[in-house]
Amino acid sequence: MVTTVSRRKKRKGLKDKQLSSLPTVDHIHEIESCTCPTCKEAMKEISTQLIRQEVKFIPARVENHRHFQKTYACANCEKSGTRTPFAKSEIPRLPLNNTAASASLIAETMYQKFEQKVPAYRQEAYWNLLGYPIPRHTIANWHIKTSQYYFEALVAVMRQELLNQKVLHADETTFKVLNDKDRQKSYMWLFSTGKYSERAIHIYKLGPSRSGSVPRDFLEEYTGYLHSDGFSGYNNLPGMTMIACLAHIRRKFYDARPKNYSSKSVAHKGVTLCNELFALDKSLKDLSVSERYDQRLELVKPKLEAFFDWCESLTAHGKLGTAINYALNQKERMMNVLKDGRLVLSNNLAERGIKSLVMGRKNWLFSKSFEGAHAVATILSLVETAKSNGLHPRKYLDYLLTYLPNRQNTPLEAYLPWNPKVQMECR
Repeated sequence: MVTTVSRRKKRKGLKDKQLSSLPTVDHIHEIESCTCPTCKEAMKEISTQLIRQEVKFIPARVENHRHFQKTYACANCEKSGTRTPFAKSEIPRLPLNNTAASASLIAETMYQKFEQKVPAYRQEAYWNLLGYPIPRHTIANWHIKTSQYYFEALVAVMRQELLNQKVLHADETTFKVLNDKDRQKSYMWLFSTGKYSERAIHIYKLGPSRSGSVPRDFLEEYTGYLHSDGFSGYNNLPGMTMIACLAHIRRKFYDARPKNYSSKSVAHKGVTLCNELFALDKSLKDLSVSERYDQRLELVKPKLEAFFDWCESLTAHGKLGTAINYALNQKERMMNVLKDGRLVLSNNLAERGIKSLVMGRKNWLFSKSFEGAHAVATILSLVETAKSNGLHPRKYLDYLLTYLPNRQNTPLEAYLPWNPKVQMECR
């Protein structure tokens, strides 16, 4: 018997490319006394060869940076008895008063919580090991105050930019607020721009319920396209064209498949038809908006119509009946995807954004107060929008906390993730 072990071929040059992006430190290994073993004369160097490269981890550390302010007085005026003018050097403001926390320190606590999903109580132990203990309530207070002082106004500007886009996605999930005595659970809503939108924006909003009043109030007089699932809270949104989610339709058929289903299973056929639609639409992703629109009318429309004709021909009960009824209820909204080349077949973009919150929620469990929950929505909006625009979220948060406290007449638009200066500083 011959055993063959196959290994996946590595992309050539990938390791070198990764290493070239890192700061480099060279270590030259010398021989202290190099004499010839034959004649005992000193040997001369003839070459230096790179033997290996290793990636070294530099542990994080905290430092105390002291800022001294110089005061100047006019010696000439002082001599002449004239009132002596004084001048003082400018000291940049910290994000918060009555604390030694720098922009970078607060940004790191936000990065750990909202990107790495590390709750404040676990961060408490981490900062203790670094030699600068930070209580969990202090971390929470930093997030709330900086959100209120700086970030909420910036997210409001982002919201106006989001409402200027023609295609949006929406989704929602439960979110527990511990001090909420009036109801058992609140909801966190997400509104995102589309895949082909000019701006990549994700805005999270805390809502008191799952009522349609939340998206209606947030979107106001928006008249574009809105991708969503089949949830009734998105019904009766005036002026908007609703787009259904084929992934949700597929999921209903997937869940309806019997345990030992065969290729002849009706539910399995539903899954297969949805897969074919996704594959066909994926083949059009590199086309221009107008070309995609034309090709969908020619290629996707007949398949969509055939899918719904097939659904209408079926009669079933149980999970399969639920899947068929769900699909038929979404027919009109699903056919709306053919109206514009910027639309997509699923609401997966919003679901991925909600997943980021859900992953954090598993670790954070809840927000203690409404102020804390609003801070979660605000900071997560900045983190996810930064990532979608190619920025490093920690660098972006550090940038905002450095410059916003010292902002005078600069418009807030200058601090949005797609601003050229922000792009240059925060990648």
